[in-house]
Amino acid sequence: MNSRMQGFERGTLMAVWSSKGLWLMHVLGNALLMVAFFYWTRIPEESGRQFALTLVCGLLIALATLWLHSATFDYFRPAAKPSLKQSFRSSAVRIPAFFLWMVIFGLGFWLIGQLWRYDEQVGGWIRHLLPGLLRRAVTSRFMFSAASWFVWFLYFFLWPLLLLPVGAQVAIKSFCGFFSAAAFRLLREPRYWIAYLICFLVGAYVPYKLAWMTPTRPSTLDVEKWSMVLRLGFGYLLMVTAWLVLSAAMVRTDGSDAGEALMGEPEREPIGAAPVT
Repeated sequence: MNSRMQGFERGTLMAVWSSKGLWLMHVLGNALLMVAFFYWTRIPEESGRQFALTLVCGLLIALATLWLHSATFDYFRPAAKPSLKQSFRSSAVRIPAFFLWMVIFGLGFWLIGQLWRYDEQVGGWIRHLLPGLLRRAVTSRFMFSAASWFVWFLYFFLWPLLLLPVGAQVAIKSFCGFFSAAAFRLLREPRYWIAYLICFLVGAYVPYKLAWMTPTRPSTLDVEKWSMVLRLGFGYLLMVTAWLVLSAAMVRTDGSDAGEALMGEPEREPIGAAPVT
């Protein structure tokens, strides 16, 4: 195993555990941004003033979102001493590059999502190309399901796995991050894939199951309301925590100086100090 990857799990979790201020900022900040986005969609556009208000508020919401998440990547850099104030200050100038990455990331999601409209056609076309013996053994329903699952894999796994490391490097190195070898070197690390899988299960699958959980026995309306609030709140905390763990894992395993930061550099004697006997 690469010596620079030793202590990966412990170092990443300790980095998030010692960043309670950043965790609280994400819990409150993302919640406020979601509320702001909800009310932003309800602003009428019946006059020029209302249209201008919609435009300005939308830009402010986008700017705050980009700034929060780009500063998060910068904060977890192994070569830097964690400082929220310094991370927000240094990441402010990289917001345009991070915005460009976000556009590319979102466009890829949109294009992959369009494939769900044609999963049955693609599945039927692939089955038609199979040899006669295999075509008789493979049902149309199986090919439709396989095509749908393939699009699902592209949407939730392959595209994020490929593009998230690039976003982390862009948040740290600005436009140079698009061509950083560290982002592509990370794809060769099995621990990154495992970290993404675990964070996806904890931060996406579990909250989804909690949100759509149905009561097994009749209960009062108040009990159902409190159950929904607790389930959604707990799922939201899991989602925020998993995202921070994944963010820390991506920038702390970039393949350069991550190992030293994870393991901790040994204390160095001052220059000119006498050796200890």
